[in-house]
Amino acid sequence: MKFLENKFENFYKSLSKDELEIVSRLKDITSEFTSLEEKISYSVLYYFKNSRICFIWPSSIKNGPKFGVQFGFCNGYLINDKYNILEKENRKQVFCITYHNQNQINETILKEYLINAIAIDDTLYSKKKSI
Repeated sequence: MKFLENKFENFYKSLSKDELEIVSRLKDITSEFTSLEEKISYSVLYYFKNSRICFIWPSSIKNGPKFGVQFGFCNGYLINDKYNILEKENRKQVFCITYHNQNQINETILKEYLINAIAIDDTLYSKKKSI
């Protein structure tokens, strides 16, 4: 258990003040989805249900964005991006939204995308289970 605590502690110690504000706001939103389990993976926050759903990746963590905090959807290519906000870059599966301050976070839209991502996870998992 101590090992896990250290992983979370290391994550939070790595953040700048601005990143911590953004991460805290994003965590508040994801915490409303009680079916999601928070874990540290690749040194950042990941949220799981049946599989990886999403992650919060600050720029101060290795392999993260150059600036800001990315909220990534692990199966982003399947999400209905009706607001055209997902950054695809050169990726085929994982799509993200990059936030540079907490005022950029549209809670309503993010929750809508999270609901969609969880439904996708449930669908993918139920297909695997029935095979």
